[in-house]
Amino acid sequence: MSFTRLLKVSVAAVMTLALASCGGGGGGGGGAPQLTNMGGALQGRALALTNSVTSFAGTAGSADGAAGRARFSLPSDVACDGTNLYVVDTGNSVVRKVVLATGATSTVAGLAGVTGSADGAGAAARFNYPTGIAMSSDNSTLYVSDTGNNTIRSIDVATGAVTTLAGTAGSVGSANGTGGAARFSSPCGVATDGTNLYVADSLNHRIRKIVLASAAVTTLAGSGVQDFADGTGAAASFNSPRGIATDGTSLYLADQGNSAVRRIVIATGVVSTLVQPAAGIESPAGIATDGTNLYVADTEMNNLRKVVIATHAVSTLAGDVAGAPGSNNASGGAARFSTPGGLAFNGGALYVADAGNDLLRKVTVATGDSSTVAGVVGSADGVGVAAAFTSPYDLTTDGRNVYVADSNNHTIRQISIATGAVTTLAGTADRPGSVDATGAAASFRFPSGITTDGTSIFVSDTGNNTIRKIVIATGAVSTLAGTAGVTGAADGSGSAASFHSPNGITTDGTNLYVADSGNNSVRKIVIATGAVTTVVAPSAGLSSPYGITTDGATLYITDSGNDRICKLVLATSVFSPLTVSGVAFNFPSGITTDGVSLFVTDAANGSVSRIAIATGVSGAVLTGLRNPNGISTDGTTLYVADAHDNTVIRVR
Repeated sequence: MSFTRLLKVSVAAVMTLALASCGGGGGGGGGAPQLTNMGGALQGRALALTNSVTSFAGTAGSADGAAGRARFSLPSDVACDGTNLYVVDTGNSVVRKVVLATGATSTVAGLAGVTGSADGAGAAARFNYPTGIAMSSDNSTLYVSDTGNNTIRSIDVATGAVTTLAGTAGSVGSANGTGGAARFSSPCGVATDGTNLYVADSLNHRIRKIVLASAAVTTLAGSGVQDFADGTGAAASFNSPRGIATDGTSLYLADQGNSAVRRIVIATGVVSTLVQPAAGIESPAGIATDGTNLYVADTEMNNLRKVVIATHAVSTLAGDVAGAPGSNNASGGAARFSTPGGLAFNGGALYVADAGNDLLRKVTVATGDSSTVAGVVGSADGVGVAAAFTSPYDLTTDGRNVYVADSNNHTIRQISIATGAVTTLAGTADRPGSVDATGAAASFRFPSGITTDGTSIFVSDTGNNTIRKIVIATGAVSTLAGTAGVTGAADGSGSAASFHSPNGITTDGTNLYVADSGNNSVRKIVIATGAVTTVVAPSAGLSSPYGITTDGATLYITDSGNDRICKLVLATSVFSPLTVSGVAFNFPSGITTDGVSLFVTDAANGSVSRIAIATGVSGAVLTGLRNPNGISTDGTTLYVADAHDNTVIRVR
């Protein structure tokens, strides 16, 4: 996946709205300026900002802090050293630490809401949707499967220093080799016996072994064919293996695609099946062992299962046997979970990454009693700060409402400018998918770019690699271009086209323009036909473009990987960097314009800058934010989505 952020988008029907009709305030009278719906914003008057900042909607929500104040976004796996719990906070692309005694939460490495592949210490490091984590036998090192980068990373616990142990970011494959010469395809679970690291190489359908002393990577088991067979080494086969655990002699594997639990003898590579596909575990994800029993998180059935290793007997430890989701703490079958993932066993308790609830939970094995270790549930509708978002990455406005791509809730939200009331326009929180339907029946997967022409909303559905359309009046969702689950760079019409992690999106009223981040390109979509062409090719030198906006004549693009702003003159197709003075960008992300100035969110610097289009002179509008991404204007006010704090703020 890639997704990161931003962008203003617009699919403007280039409709001209009188200022008085936009809810943006302003004087009436014959001389009042007219505002044009363009680029996902209202343009036509230079913003007269005093830089007054207020909270508009949502409360901080990838936040560190005490147990009940900490927030997570799709925590996928956990590891424990007996004192602390370490969490891959997948939706935020960071690794977090939770003190077991108090629930106090802090960030070990990465910057919430910003993806990348850089090694470095603490907040200087970058991850791309990591999903697996393991602790070394001496508790000095964490090992992380950096799934979106197809790499295995290590973190020095004492310093937070992150290095890449094996694989190369952006390179997919199955080759064995040492360090960066090895290749993986969506690695998930990791486990270590102190000498070697074992990786569930999910889309290669293999189990890989990494010698920690040398970083040499080999294949322990699996043919590479998506199938189900016991056997030795390459004679065995798996289907999208996910969680992995070890007792030092054997590996235990959640063979998710086969709905099975497998055992691999480390010394010989012999694979056998402990829980058959028909035994009632539908979608095993996390797995842990106490040496006598296995504990398995079933993401489909929203419960935790216990497997006696000696007899293979399966029972339900906690959660509803019928699979009903929820978040309440209780004993045994009365407890509820939502898409539970990784597990860690310590001191008679299981620690659970309850991904669908964005919580870390604890289940006492002897009693089945559950409790919450850290986190709060965050997808509620409401008014102003009573509402909750999870990593809102982009927003757009038609002057009456602000529309938000609430990425890690997989929904599109609507905020009334007049009242601050937040409602969900399309999708259902914590139910990712690609279904075209109306309102809550539709589904998205990490939407991260959004724009509007006042009649429809257009969405970069990043996790699905598609561009979606929502009719505002009805909430009807359809797919305009791309095919869900297909990654590529092909031009074509509708489903024949393909994208790679599309992010920012904007419009000139006739066409959509998409920052196709994974392809380092800009794509054009004719709204009427869905025909897709490439207007800025990778050879132009873009690196992870995320934000894009237009004033109708020129596209402005945040060239995030190169820390600069670029422009494309639509009439001539001339592409060039924008000369800017007065600011040094560090991963610029969102961008919008009032027609006179550009307003740019700088994710890593936590700032918003204004750039005069005519001169390139810039200055700070706002500093001190955590991870600002999407930005838009209604002609009077700037709206900024802060993905780290799960808030939308207003700048006047």
